[in-house]
Amino acid sequence: MTSRRGFGRRRLRGLLLAGALSLLGLLAPAASARAASPWWQLAAFPGRAVTRVTYAGGRVVAEVGGTAMARTRGGFTPAATPPAPPPRVTVGSTTWSIDAQGRILVSVGGGPARVDAGSPGLGAGAHLIAAPRAAPGVVLAVSTAGVVWSRATSGTWSVSLVLLPRTLITGTPAITSLAAFSQSTQSAVVYLGTAGYGTLLTDDGGSDWTRASPGLPTDVLSLAADPRGEGSIWAGTSGGLYVHRLQALPTIPAYAGGSLTGKWLLTALVCALVAAAAGAALTVWSRRRGVPPAPGA
Repeated sequence: MTSRRGFGRRRLRGLLLAGALSLLGLLAPAASARAASPWWQLAAFPGRAVTRVTYAGGRVVAEVGGTAMARTRGGFTPAATPPAPPPRVTVGSTTWSIDAQGRILVSVGGGPARVDAGSPGLGAGAHLIAAPRAAPGVVLAVSTAGVVWSRATSGTWSVSLVLLPRTLITGTPAITSLAAFSQSTQSAVVYLGTAGYGTLLTDDGGSDWTRASPGLPTDVLSLAADPRGEGSIWAGTSGGLYVHRLQALPTIPAYAGGSLTGKWLLTALVCALVAAAAGAALTVWSRRRGVPPAPGA
């Protein structure tokens, strides 16, 4: 009888521990998203904020401390500051853009731009848009409210991602950038940079997202994809300029599209219910065997 009681207690304690560990996993998603080796490599300006990275004249240009620095064979040298890129991306003969009112426009073959049917209003000032050439018809855009919208190859628009608050104190991390290989078919991946949560990527048009930040500071201020087809993504961060070259996806958690808030809250609720049920079962089991219940049970 003693061994059976001990086994029952161990099972119930195991359930309680599993629920607690699951809850802790929800509260610390960044810790669970570590990979064995860096996915990003520091390229230049260690410890310095790189506020923008872009391509100009076929070269990577990074802005550091208000100065534009162009990448050459001998390193980075001062250069003219390139103009801010317009909220527009061209894939083959199709151009996608965001107008001043936050509407998503499409132009085919140099024809007049028109509002894409079914597209969302992103809000005045929205400017982040990306479209990979390897997935014709797929477009991702970010609203001023921080919601990521995706267009499927069928032409249907839907919510792709709503970021959770990083913590109750820091709030929701801002989305700072989008990047994709719009001029080459080497990858259909779209990269998303955030101020506070590193980078996320999607390789299926926004249905699922993977955190892809190993080796990268959490504050990503700008992203740029190499238009020459060399498979490089550059990231301007709060701690330097980083580069990622195409490779297999890291074995780190994937988050389904749509609102992450609802999905995580549902998981937390399930964990809480499991813990409560285990606690109630332990109380009943103890009373049946004459064991005094714990205080407050």
